[in-house]
Amino acid sequence: MLPSKVTDSGVLIIRLRADLDIGSRATAAWDIDDLLAAHRSAPVVLELSGDAVSPAAVSTVVRTHRTCFGAGVPLAVVAPGAEGRRALEAGVGVPAPDVHATAARAVAAVEALCAPVGAAA
Repeated sequence: MLPSKVTDSGVLIIRLRADLDIGSRATAAWDIDDLLAAHRSAPVVLELSGDAVSPAAVSTVVRTHRTCFGAGVPLAVVAPGAEGRRALEAGVGVPAPDVHATAARAVAAVEALCAPVGAAA
């Protein structure tokens, strides 16, 4: 199972190796599906560890983005390296999820999408 946690505000953070290989991709996708089902409707942050993002990791982000987008669940992605952020922004498609350098920024982005209309910021 992939490491994950839920913040006090209810954001599900899932950690994924940025250097994920093709052999581990299916297991990671199943683990993500299980976490999304267990935390249905919770906003999601997919946090990639490491700077270089592998094609298998990009594919997993694309799949997770498609699942969350279809369910109307906000998703943000964390990629610490600029090269990884560019790879994700280019490889995910349209509409692409928000890609951030830090988990704090990604969590704030999905929290803002879930804030009630008219709520104080």
